[in-house]
Order: sequence, then C-alpha cells, then structure tokens
Amino acid sequence: MTSRKYKYHTVNLPESLAKKIEEVISSGSHGYTSIPDFVKTSVRRYLRELGYLV
Repeated sequence: MTSRKYKYHTVNLPESLAKKIEEVISSGSHGYTSIPDFVKTSVRRYLRELGYLV
C-alpha cells in the first residue's frame, strides 16, 4: 500500500483576494498557472519567512 503524497484541503478566499490572484495569473509575468500554484508558492514563502522551512 502506498502513502499519498498530498492531502487536499479547501480554502475559502474573499472574492477580492481571489480576483487579485487571478490578475497576477492572467498577467503572465510571474509564472503562475493557477490559483493553487500561486497559493502553494505563497504558503511556502511565508513558512520559510517564519522559520518553519529552510
């Protein structure tokens, strides 16, 4: 039996925040392809900033 690499969670975002993220994605200037891609990168950066990731 193999263990799953990912756990999936649903996160509700305020519509205004989601629209800003969509603006970033649609600009094509930052390399993000989806909201989940943006959120994963953002969470990793913040955890690194807090000292929880190296």
